[in-house]
Amino acid sequence: MSGLFIPIALALAGLVMALAAYRGIRRGGARFYTLEREAMLRRAGFSLLFSVLLFLASVSLLALERQQNLAADAAEAGNASEGGTASTPTQVIQTFPPTETPSPTPDLTLPTPTVTPVVCRASIENTGGSGLTLRTAPAGDEIRVLAEGTIVTLLDEEPVTVNNFTWRKVRVLGGDEGWVAEQFLVVGAPCN
Repeated sequence: MSGLFIPIALALAGLVMALAAYRGIRRGGARFYTLEREAMLRRAGFSLLFSVLLFLASVSLLALERQQNLAADAAEAGNASEGGTASTPTQVIQTFPPTETPSPTPDLTLPTPTVTPVVCRASIENTGGSGLTLRTAPAGDEIRVLAEGTIVTLLDEEPVTVNNFTWRKVRVLGGDEGWVAEQFLVVGAPCN
């Protein structure tokens, strides 16, 4: 009973402070001028804060005392069951056999990723406006004349040198394939 006196006294002091704060708030009504009202409400707010702190102190003292009582009771129970010697209980950790984790199955509805080939493009330039002849083979028969500025796709075949010209195999937008002189091609960025 002696351990309850301080928390109860703190709780009663907190209640008195809360009532004083309420009274201060009620007095801070329209009877006073604005500056006096603000000062009165500020004092009431501080007293309310102080009352909350008193309540918290009383609750924490009660919790601390309860925890100490429980620890003392547990120690007495341990001494009584062991015949005077206190023992520390040991924890037993149970291990279960590990479970197999299922391997992920591939989702067959998703498309298979494929490598996108790099398409090399070039434009026909520096022909003086006369265009470039598309041929069946390096220095071979003429298929057609490609105008300056025409975009062609470079094919994977290795360049061939014939008659002091390096020839590249290309495909034109319409689908025609043939050979052109490389010196009149300006190759795009990914193929430089």
